[in-house]
Amino acid sequence: ARVAVHATSAAPPSPRRNGDMLVVTHMAAYYTSQGYDAPVALIWSILTDFPSWPRWFPNCSAITFEAGDAPAAGARLIALADDPSEWTRWQIAEWREPRLLVCEHVESTAPMSGQVQAAYLQFELISEPEGCTLEVEIGAEGHGVVGDFFVSMTLGSGVRRLLPQLVDAFTDHVVQRVAAER
Repeated sequence: ARVAVHATSAAPPSPRRNGDMLVVTHMAAYYTSQGYDAPVALIWSILTDFPSWPRWFPNCSAITFEAGDAPAAGARLIALADDPSEWTRWQIAEWREPRLLVCEHVESTAPMSGQVQAAYLQFELISEPEGCTLEVEIGAEGHGVVGDFFVSMTLGSGVRRLLPQLVDAFTDHVVQRVAAER
């Protein structure tokens, strides 16, 4: 298995939407990557099987599309946490099958969500001669200087622990799905 794990707080500018305008900002962002000896299409099909996310995505008990949306740019998802009173609404900002999925934070009842002005979760699959690499990035920006500092401090420590767990759990899920299909 090919594994590479990277984390950085000095991320390149991250795009976000403000109405119809795309705004480039500097967010606290962290990423990790995992290599798979499998084609991009297979990993994409497992990654975008949203009902299976609770099996591998930390603190997620269910994820559903709002109003019967289908996976595509603009679709909205509701992710329920392990605590039923906590939920997060995401919107698919980019959907480029089978390579790129970007979800933007819309709103949440999770603790500290009031400090978050913008956040995103990005999955990118890169084809390689012997399979593919999945890069996962999480970024967030707070409200003003104090919010940015707060988000950077809280996001940093939590995400540095979360990302490897997320990718390890997703990899276990991939192995289980492939074994079940044989």
